[in-house]
Amino acid sequence: MPGSKVPMKDNQRYNSTTPPHELDEYRTPTDKFFVVHHLGIPDMTAAAWRLKVDGLVHRAIDLGLADIAALPQVEVEAVHECAGSPLRPTAAVRRVGNVVWGGVRLKDVLQLAGVGGDAEYVWARGADSGVYPPTGRDADSYLKDLPLRKALSDEVLLATTLNGAPLDERHGAPVRLVVPGFYGTNSVKWLTELRLEASRANGYFTTELYNDAAVQGGVEVRRPVWEVAPHSIIVAPAARSHVPAGPCRVWGWAWSAVPVQQVEISVDAGRQWRNAVVDAREGWCWQRFTFDWTPQVSGPQQLACRATDANGNVQPDSGARNHVMRLDLTVD
Repeated sequence: MPGSKVPMKDNQRYNSTTPPHELDEYRTPTDKFFVVHHLGIPDMTAAAWRLKVDGLVHRAIDLGLADIAALPQVEVEAVHECAGSPLRPTAAVRRVGNVVWGGVRLKDVLQLAGVGGDAEYVWARGADSGVYPPTGRDADSYLKDLPLRKALSDEVLLATTLNGAPLDERHGAPVRLVVPGFYGTNSVKWLTELRLEASRANGYFTTELYNDAAVQGGVEVRRPVWEVAPHSIIVAPAARSHVPAGPCRVWGWAWSAVPVQQVEISVDAGRQWRNAVVDAREGWCWQRFTFDWTPQVSGPQQLACRATDANGNVQPDSGARNHVMRLDLTVD
């Protein structure tokens, strides 16, 4: 595998999204967990799979699935969110789920090779390659990077299972990277190489796509799409539904790279906001919030929710991939 290009089983870009009202379980079932393929699905088999670890390491290594199975096996339950289209970074797709990943810690694999003193980033290469349809650009592989400090965190895995079952090819089998707290674009599927380097990776999906413009010291800079920003969705009532007059429980999920400390609900199209009750975060999972509402008028209504995380970051009203969710319904 390393050193040779993996043939593609198909070259179809694909996205699937589960509507918020169907995300009604704390642990998202695999059949409701979103799927994203930028370049298609590579033609890989578990028997032939190899992982190369090289770059700024003390010794380059080449691992197979038996080597991965020999390392300590762990599980991490975590919210996993897609960053959306890299060409439309201000569009909120709300493609998300909360699942259990199983596998080995990335840091255990890196320790087998030995981390060099000059290493600052871990480059992760997937086997998928081809033309990215929205831009027509050819990519010889899906290449991303992580700061070494994040890569050595306990929660970052090389995953081989999803919700207790072996990964299927749609989700990156036989082995994928999983980075809780970072957007899904960084969790490289069909992993074939890890490379330690002193600088960021040079791939198309690293240098050009998945970078957000920001102003720092009066100068516009580009920041990698890494840490998940605070986000929240209303699960019930569902959008465009009819609710009877009388007490109604509004509830949903909130998440961020750090724990969410507050969720506010508006029942009047964002004019006034009131606090919901927010459950404490467990590990890297999303947090349930609830708000008891008794409609005062009948007819069309608009609900909205916004989250604030422990660092004081608030969901913006508009213009961002995590902007406030607004939900239209009718009170009968």
